[in-house]
Parts: sequence; C-alpha cells; structure tokens
Amino acid sequence: MVSRLACVLLIAACGSSKPRSVDDARRPPPATSADAVSTDAASTPAATRRATTGDVHVRVEWADVPTAARTSPGTTSCGTPRAAAVAPTTTWGIPDVLVIVEGAPPVTAHARVRFADCALNPRLVVGGSLALDTTADRPVAIRLAHRYQTTALRAALESTAPRTVQLPIAGHTATLPLAANEVLELTADAKASDPAWVVGGAGAVTDGSGTVLVEDVPIGTHAVRAWLPPRAGQPARFAEGTVTVGAGDLAELTLVLAPT
Repeated sequence: MVSRLACVLLIAACGSSKPRSVDDARRPPPATSADAVSTDAASTPAATRRATTGDVHVRVEWADVPTAARTSPGTTSCGTPRAAAVAPTTTWGIPDVLVIVEGAPPVTAHARVRFADCALNPRLVVGGSLALDTTADRPVAIRLAHRYQTTALRAALESTAPRTVQLPIAGHTATLPLAANEVLELTADAKASDPAWVVGGAGAVTDGSGTVLVEDVPIGTHAVRAWLPPRAGQPARFAEGTVTVGAGDLAELTLVLAPT
C-alpha cells in the first residue's frame, strides 16, 4: 500500500508545471530526509541536468545613455515614429541586447520576424530557423546579409552580397534555415526602415528589464558576451566577462556596454 509520504510527493510532482523563473533558480531546494528521496526522481533527465549544470542570470547596463540614443531618429515611410536605438530602464538596464554564454545549449526554436507598419519586428531574435511574414497589402522585398559572427561581434564582416526574399501580401510566410553562429542583418525595401538582426542558434535576448536567464549551462567557468547591434543611427556596443557555474546553482553577472 502506498504510504502517505509517497502520495504527497507524487501530488507535489504532478501539480508543478509552472516554468522555472529567476526566483525559482535563486530559491534553495526544500529540505527533505534521506527516506523522502526517490531513486526514480533522481534518475530523471531534469535531475541529471541539475547535477551537471546551473543557470546564469545576466543583466546588461549602459549608464547615462545619451539623448540621441534614446530618442526616435525620425519617422518611417508610414509616418510612424522609428524606434530609438535603446529604451533603458530607470536603472539603466538595456533591453534587446544579445547575450551569449559560451557552452550554453544551442537555440533550436523557430525565430519569426514580421514586417508591419513599415518596420521589422522584433529587432533582434535568436533561433535555429527563421520565418518571415508581413501584414502589408503589397509585396515586400526583404534583404538578408551576413554581417557578423557570434564569435567576433566586435568587428563587422566585409560587405557580403545580400540575398533577397520576396514576401507576398499578408498571409504568406517564407521559412529559411539559419547557420550556426551567423548574424544576419535584415532590411526592407521600405524607405527609412530600420534593420532587424537575426542570430543563428546561439544566445538569448535581454527582456524589458535588461536581463536574461540562460538555463542548463555546464558547470565550470564560461565567457559571457553582450552585444547591442547598430541601429537608429547609433553604433554597436559590446561588453564581456566571465561567470562560474556550480551544479544546480544560479550564477549572476552584470555587464556594462561600451563602444566596440
């Protein structure tokens, strides 16, 4: 007959489907007795990963962002304001920055960029493949050029011949593979449209607070790089550091952007 303790453990395990947050990563595991440890639970893939990996929480900052970088540089051909290069938080956290933790698992999820209201959004995305679509009522040409590699973000590559993807009217999607570590610049044929940047298979993008959580990083010391793409008439900025990851722990790092 199943013991009361086993039932409690089973209910707790089945009832927790909420994604793991930064607060969860910071929180120590609950205290349990040796009798309460399940051999089956310890052998699950998740438990195995936690024994050999940890998480990395990175905050990207840029103090005293100049006015030119945080104001709109003009309007699109639709008459809408172009986005500023950055939208810092009140504590100078910077959203839309690429963060790469060396050794982190590759990104295989599908990335999507949409042309709408004479602009490409999101402006920075990471994925294993790319889907392009549009909300426009006329065909749009999107040019893709290989401009950087994730291993050398400080210097742009020599100009490469762009390939063009023709997007029909709204309701059609073009899907393209992404090579690992390539950084593509996407530009539309609409006047005054700012580029979007697509990164193949490596990294994560900071959220509205200027932070990102990278999970399942192998234990050990890893290089970390942050890159703010050139946009809205402003040059790229870069930061780098190192972080040491312990099994099941959360390592935290703050990077401060500087000109490349």
